[in-house]
Amino acid sequence: MPMSYHVVILAGFLALASPVVSDTGALRRDGSCPGCDLREANLAGQKLVGADLTGANLEEGDFSAANLFLAILDKARMDRVDFRKASLKAATLADASLRNADFRGADLSGAWLKGADATGARFEGAILCNTLMPDGTLSRDGCD
Repeated sequence: MPMSYHVVILAGFLALASPVVSDTGALRRDGSCPGCDLREANLAGQKLVGADLTGANLEEGDFSAANLFLAILDKARMDRVDFRKASLKAATLADASLRNADFRGADLSGAWLKGADATGARFEGAILCNTLMPDGTLSRDGCD
């Protein structure tokens, strides 16, 4: 087999073996990535305002101090994600999986979490002003 075929095969294998790298690039390029595989992605401190991540897999990712204002995270898998000190103002996380996610110090003002599974999630010090909680109640925690 000629050398150029080996390079093409290797490049194809690497693309299949590391979807996080290509999906992270798509998110940075397009600002949205519905259904993407972003497991273990490091997007700490990134500006992801209005990003559409509907149904994406963000499990075990680092979104600490990220700006996710108006982001759409409905039905996304966000188990064990680090959202410490992130801004999720007016973001929608409806029917998402948030098991053991860390929202300590995050701002979820006006966010919509209705129907989300937040089992084991940590919200200590989070701003939950006018946040629709998973059980459908409206939180006023952190409202001045």
